[in-house]
Amino acid sequence: MNLEIEPVHIGQEDDIDVGSVENFEHEEIDYAIFRLESGFFATQGHCNCADQAFLSEANVEGEELECASCGNTFSIVSGDPISDPELLALKIFDIYEEDGDIFLNL
Repeated sequence: MNLEIEPVHIGQEDDIDVGSVENFEHEEIDYAIFRLESGFFATQGHCNCADQAFLSEANVEGEELECASCGNTFSIVSGDPISDPELLALKIFDIYEEDGDIFLNL
């Protein structure tokens, strides 16, 4: 039995501007794809807040995001909460660029 999971191709490097975030849906699950100065990062697609706001609508500053609904801030790199350490961390997913293509390991 092959337990290796094929990475999901999510687009081209040029599809996402530096300092921005895009929503990516795969098998009815949303992911937030960030392109920062330091590279590409991927988190769960929705905030853990009651509104479950899309993180693709978050405000991005440096390596931090601020939920557009609840205002809580998180590290894009680690998923750790910044504004309230008691909050649940965001799920982080492995993402990489190869020859101009972006791939997500789920």
